[in-house]
Amino acid sequence: MLIDDPNVADEATLPLFFWLPRPAGAGTQPPQQYQLNVEFDKRITENFGFALNSGYSWLRAPGAKTANGWQNLAVTLKYKPYVNAEHEFMMSVGVVRSFARTGANGSNGAVLGNSDSGSTTPMFYFGKGLGDLPIGYLRPFAITGTFGYQIADKKLKLTGIDPDSGNPLFNNGTSNQWVGGITVQYSLLYLQSQVKDFNFPDWVNRLTPLAEATWSSPASNPNNMSTQYLVGAGVNYTSRDYAMAIEMLIPGNRQSGSHLGLVAQFHLYFDDLLPTSLGKPLVSF
Repeated sequence: MLIDDPNVADEATLPLFFWLPRPAGAGTQPPQQYQLNVEFDKRITENFGFALNSGYSWLRAPGAKTANGWQNLAVTLKYKPYVNAEHEFMMSVGVVRSFARTGANGSNGAVLGNSDSGSTTPMFYFGKGLGDLPIGYLRPFAITGTFGYQIADKKLKLTGIDPDSGNPLFNNGTSNQWVGGITVQYSLLYLQSQVKDFNFPDWVNRLTPLAEATWSSPASNPNNMSTQYLVGAGVNYTSRDYAMAIEMLIPGNRQSGSHLGLVAQFHLYFDDLLPTSLGKPLVSF
């Protein structure tokens, strides 16, 4: 839920709910950040597709008016050039384009995390199942990861020094960033079908415990951002047509958040739900 997977597919997240208390000063109540996000993924060909991401955000701070508005639209193009079924390995490359001022802008947008500068992020994605290991109970493990470099349309520049506080003043540009993440998953369905059947109820076999971690760090100077880490730990339930998941969010440092949060989603698989329409590539060779 925190990072994208390496596959190219026909699916949708409707919706993803995100809640995390933001950083706060000593002795003050933390602002509460809420989001309802949506994502639509569509294959153009078998191995090439796109995704649309947006959502609505709320930020509630004690003693202040609630800030709310749409997030900036992000469009992803992804191509899957390599799959090794024998070793359960997959890799993809892509680019994520964030469009400035497509959501809430101005001071309200800045509070919600929207940038006045768009960005382009070349990305690398991978996934590796451990089914080729000789130790049976390790085979249901899988690892996925992403790595990218976010390039801002408008570079951040130092414009002066505040005479009262002595703090630097910047324009409305942004710094370039390194971004990435990794997940570790354990599929009980794989355990039941490929390793050993413990006669668990069917709903238990459809669970996948997982942990995720994301990271971002400024990659150019000057910058007014800090390195951030966010960890998610939870479980996914996968049916034939849909999946549901919930994770506890754990800030990795004070810049990422002040307390534990929560993320949950409902996900649809169009290749099973609508295999002759939304569930197939737009172009078939």
